Amino acid sequence: MPQFQNIEGQVKHIHTLRVRYADTDRMDMVYHGTYAAYLEAARVEMLRDAGWVYAELEKAGTLLPVVQLNLTYKKPARYDQLLEVHTHITAPPSSKLQLRCEVRHEDDLLVVGEVVLVFVDAKTGRPCRPPSGMEARMDELGLIAAPS
Repeated sequence: MPQFQNIEGQVKHIHTLRVRYADTDRMDMVYHGTYAAYLEAARVEMLRDAGWVYAELEKAGTLLPVVQLNLTYKKPARYDQLLEVHTHITAPPSSKLQLRCEVRHEDDLLVVGEVVLVFVDAKTGRPCRPPSGMEARMDELGLIAAPS
């Protein structure tokens, strides 16, 4: 079931996950590198819920590698907590897909992530435009942040 919610005037995709024991470190916190996997799971589900399945994009010849990942850690997540990853698009898709993600536990903001991916033609290895209709669909859903 698609998980799109208007939160403080911005539509965000909500992906829920539970912290596994394997995600934690000796300090009983989620290991910092694990958040990259959490953000990946969230964006894959956001695209799926909007109508684009990663595997189908790849079969059609479009790759979407991460070229930039910035994470700001505010509070630790702990084993067995139920987390939400809130994701939206910060600029209209071009050859890039720019996302902002927030990892939350209840009312606490734990991590803020900024992710930039590039649409790449699998045959040429060169940047390309997003699939036809993707920008319109993301705009229709309200996932693209309005310019500030």
